[in-house]
Amino acid sequence: MRASLALFFLAIFLIAAVTGWEWPYIARLMPVYVAAIPGILLVFIQLYRDATDREGRWGRGEGGIEMDEVYDVKLDKKIEIRRTLVFFAWFIGGALGIWLLGIVISLPLLGFLYTLIEGREKWSTSLIVAACTYALVWGLFEYMLDTRWPPGVLFR
Repeated sequence: MRASLALFFLAIFLIAAVTGWEWPYIARLMPVYVAAIPGILLVFIQLYRDATDREGRWGRGEGGIEMDEVYDVKLDKKIEIRRTLVFFAWFIGGALGIWLLGIVISLPLLGFLYTLIEGREKWSTSLIVAACTYALVWGLFEYMLDTRWPPGVLFR
């Protein structure tokens, strides 16, 4: 019974991989290479864990683990309001940045500023976050998938 969900997902991922295998490379990239093949690998890992009863050895038993954590923390109203305003300020700032500068410039800049200011990280860590974000936005979408993001209002 425990393996039935894993076997269901295995069937779905196998159907997706077989169906998409004959598609052109650019069309099969996401459904086959990013979803189906890693999904098949993860299902096999889960089936192995079910077969060897891996979870029982770590003291979890048949009941599983408790996933819902209950917190009974009361915050001061001023702190709640401040955190809410800060969240929406970052959200609106990011949206305005994307509108003005475009997504390729704004997302790395937003990641850099957020980790530097809110996360209180070092400059080097913030620069690494910005570089990785740029590599993802430009490298994956624009270079590999040939998706051109529209420029911001300032660059039209």
